[in-house]
Amino acid sequence: MSNEMRISHKKILLDSIRSDRHFTLNYPENPRLSDTLCAFIMAPKMAPMSDGKYAILLVLISAHSLLGGYFAATRPEGAGWRAFSWHPMLMMCGMFGMMGAAAITKKRGGYTNTKLHGMMAWGGMMLAGGGLYAIYGHKNAMGKAHFTTLHSWAGLAAFGGCICAGMAGGVFLHPDFGIDKQNKLIRTVHKYLSRALLMLAWMATLSGLKTLVGDDIKTLILFAAPLVVVAPFTLM
Repeated sequence: MSNEMRISHKKILLDSIRSDRHFTLNYPENPRLSDTLCAFIMAPKMAPMSDGKYAILLVLISAHSLLGGYFAATRPEGAGWRAFSWHPMLMMCGMFGMMGAAAITKKRGGYTNTKLHGMMAWGGMMLAGGGLYAIYGHKNAMGKAHFTTLHSWAGLAAFGGCICAGMAGGVFLHPDFGIDKQNKLIRTVHKYLSRALLMLAWMATLSGLKTLVGDDIKTLILFAAPLVVVAPFTLM
């Protein structure tokens, strides 16, 4: 084969790869090489998130999930920590902290970050599951009925939907053993459905806080501010 033909074939291959922004180069023995090649090839279509931006967002997400979670867990003012407190704390750490971190990690691109994205997301779902268990046990102890508010149904829908999206992601899109990881339709549905579910979960956290602080608009705005700041980087 002539040198010109080799160059032409390389160009055709690179063009086909670049046309698929979800293309993954998988070298398990050298993940750094996978990440470098993916970042280079996909650059014209999807530039990975910079280290600085990622670090700032990760700190903001982590801080608000912990501090915001504790704040919600100790409302109304003066209530202190009690059994119920595990519900808002774990839900914030799971649905905002871990799931938010999973979303921005995926945007860094590459084999390693794709796997980290999945592990973070499942970690978030386990924390959220603990939050659901906490409120279920608390209501049982108080003799109260379950799922009587829009907040409770929104939270349940977000959690159940995330479980389904996570299972589909693992089965179809896992970079090592996904059975259809290059399917653009599955990738698109997974991406936008997950973002919609995350938005629903964040709205549920705000509605839950409102039941604890009432019509304290200032508190609600301050609590929502970090969610609004990170939304363009996680939900868009």
